[in-house]
Amino acid sequence: MFKDFLKDSFFFTKRYYGYILGLLVISFILGTLAVVVLLILGILLAMLMGVDMSTLGLLNDKNVFPFLSSKFIFYIILMILLFIMWVLLVLAFIQYPLVKTFIEITREKDIYKKPFEIFFAGIKEKNLMMALKIVGLGFLLTLIVGSILFIGIIGIAFSTDAVDNLARFALIIIGIVGIVLGVYLLLRLMFANAALVDKNIGVIESVKESLKLTKGKMGFVIAAYIYSILVSIVFQIPVYIVDTLFKTETSQESVLFIILSLIGFVFYLIAVPYFIVLQYLPYNFINSYNKGVNHQDGQIYNTDEYVIG
Repeated sequence: MFKDFLKDSFFFTKRYYGYILGLLVISFILGTLAVVVLLILGILLAMLMGVDMSTLGLLNDKNVFPFLSSKFIFYIILMILLFIMWVLLVLAFIQYPLVKTFIEITREKDIYKKPFEIFFAGIKEKNLMMALKIVGLGFLLTLIVGSILFIGIIGIAFSTDAVDNLARFALIIIGIVGIVLGVYLLLRLMFANAALVDKNIGVIESVKESLKLTKGKMGFVIAAYIYSILVSIVFQIPVYIVDTLFKTETSQESVLFIILSLIGFVFYLIAVPYFIVLQYLPYNFINSYNKGVNHQDGQIYNTDEYVIG
């Protein structure tokens, strides 16, 4: 199963390499424009309300809060609401079309897809409801996985300060169980976002779908996850080497350091399309594998029924 996954990963990367880079560039440009628009709106809103933007730097001083005007506080509230709306728009018009496109182009080997058409069709959907569901799923996964990992880390951290041996042992056990369980749930729920976008289902349904997909497939999921991490580390090695060789501040400013850093960055950038494929292909691979198994079971069942009949 994993060997077939590797073959497919190279196949899809070769087929859509330039398209993936193009989509990432388009998304970066759109994201940058969104940030610029947000900043301009913030400045215009401040000018319209008569808020002095120089007072924003005073927010680091705790003593200034009792003296803030109601106008300034109202401006901060409006900016927070504007930022929330901005996040939803970015998710609906950039993140959702991008994820949808990457899922579609890594689905079938026999059918050639047109990535740009899929991406811009996703933008035309204006799917703000999907953006809300993506946010909701993010909060839910953070609550489930994050809280368990947090308990595990806290247990390990406090175990060193425990005086009683029994208490130290109990905290270590709680920490280990929390971390292992958190990582396990992270792997079981790693396809929830893809299922949410791909099947346009609810938040809870996407969590159930991820649990269903990964049931009995944890060996493959762990292998694919570790492989993607190892590949990412390999392509980051040049950057680490450059940082290790140039430790002093004077060397950091040298032309050689800049050139080598750019080479390391470009080397890593070249592999980004492959990282994208490794991120979305496992979801489609398990889906197709399950469909293949169910199809074979159906054929066997029909054959038996025919013979008996």
